[in-house]
Amino acid sequence: MKKQFFRERECIHRDEDAEGEFYNGVFYVQALGRLKVEAAMRIANKVSPFFWVDAPHILVWLCNECAAELKLEDTPRSVVQPSRRKA
Repeated sequence: MKKQFFRERECIHRDEDAEGEFYNGVFYVQALGRLKVEAAMRIANKVSPFFWVDAPHILVWLCNECAAELKLEDTPRSVVQPSRRKA
């Protein structure tokens, strides 16, 4: 069976010891796409960059505040379960 590897990206608040979760990169990109351009750019600038085509292989750590701005806290499927996360 082929191993699946994930790369991690994070919002700027992780260095401040904020509470947060890892989110599926695809859900993160979809959430950005639902926002108006200005709001999407503001939030995207808070997260380490990656090519959106790589989203299926990305885990995005977001603080609770950034996740709320993206409305991801209401989407349980978007959160990566610790037991399923591979480094």
